[in-house]
Amino acid sequence: MLLILTLTLLHSYFVSYKATAQLTQQANATLLVQPMFGFHSDWQRTFIVNDGQSTKSIQLFEDTGWWSGSNLYLHTSGTYVVHEGQNGCFGFALNPLTYDIRDSISCEKRPELTADASKAVSRLDGYPASPYYEGLFYIGRFVETNRVGASQEDQPRSKPVIFQTFIEHSETELPDIL
Repeated sequence: MLLILTLTLLHSYFVSYKATAQLTQQANATLLVQPMFGFHSDWQRTFIVNDGQSTKSIQLFEDTGWWSGSNLYLHTSGTYVVHEGQNGCFGFALNPLTYDIRDSISCEKRPELTADASKAVSRLDGYPASPYYEGLFYIGRFVETNRVGASQEDQPRSKPVIFQTFIEHSETELPDIL
């Protein structure tokens, strides 16, 4: 029993998984997760942006069962926005590469938008307008593979977190911010 516990602790300490979204030809955003101690999917999470020349990262709140995915958007201002549902959102820019965003961006749902998702027909840089958030255009989502609807047998154990583009999966309504 002690051997199993030791191996589990070592596995959690040394293993990490990542999912990457291609933003431009050179720039990408990556969600890096490391398992926390336990036999379920709790994660320590880091968000990393690379603009092709430099890299910046921030630590995100640990997932202790609340995280149901993070949607990635492009705002009309050119700022990228990561929305984590009940944990709120944060933005980043590529030129210059920074998480210190001064643009006024709301991640509060607009009730009149949620009522009719079919109104989302406009696009920005090819991305569809969000039916839930004003001024945000849906790029895709970072999500655990056990939440994408595939059976356990279809999910590669080596890839517990993936990025799905707006082409692969339409925008999922996230829980309200707490």
